Amino acid sequence: MIYKGTRQSPFLLFTMDPEVQALIAVYQKRLADVTAQAIAYEARISILARQLQELTPPPPAPPAPAPQKKAAKPKKTDAGTF
Repeated sequence: MIYKGTRQSPFLLFTMDPEVQALIAVYQKRLADVTAQAIAYEARISILARQLQELTPPPPAPPAPAPQKKAAKPKKTDAGTF
């Protein structure tokens, strides 16, 4: 059985030192706060990344390759090449 508003079993509630109970409660609250802050930051990063993607123009299409000229075959003569 877990008491309302706590995440501890009744055994631990009654057997723990009040100072330890207070320490655990503070850590639980800070953990919840930091978790909520991390989720908010992650949502903000997602929104900013989407805005950046919308504002960035798409890269230009690569130019079509120019037709290559065929290499001229060297003319052969009877005497050979000099």
